[in-house]
Amino acid sequence: MGIRLWIANGPASSALLHPRARKWLLRLSGIQIGHSGVMHGCTFGGDLRKLRIGEGSFINIAVSLHPTGGLVIGDKVAIGPGTMIFTGTHDIGPALQRATHPTRFSPVTIEDGCWIGANVVISPGVTVGAGCVIASGAVVISDCEPNGLYAGVPAVRKRILE
Repeated sequence: MGIRLWIANGPASSALLHPRARKWLLRLSGIQIGHSGVMHGCTFGGDLRKLRIGEGSFINIAVSLHPTGGLVIGDKVAIGPGTMIFTGTHDIGPALQRATHPTRFSPVTIEDGCWIGANVVISPGVTVGAGCVIASGAVVISDCEPNGLYAGVPAVRKRILE
């Protein structure tokens, strides 16, 4: 799996690369990606074969995706710069080592039409319902109902969107 990560985090991450070439390299690394845009400077960790990016989505600069537990980004999703999406975590252990082993993985799903603001953190096991807006800086630790505006740490629904 090392070569896949090198491709995604090395040549595919370059700002000098044409977007079509970037998409080709990301596919070569194992990512399932439709007709979507992925900007330079993104980082990837884990098993890239478990990442699916739908049609018409846009992933901005400096986004960090860790799909080992399974990560599905739907159609027409916009993800702002600096966002981090994790599918792995650890149980809390004793004082000598709080992050236990092995890593526990849970899938993340971002359904169609969502707008994820800048510097959002999405935790393992979360589903962001269709049409949601997640405000910049939010930390999403539980599921988001469709068509809601979520903000805060932890993210809570502020209002229902039409």
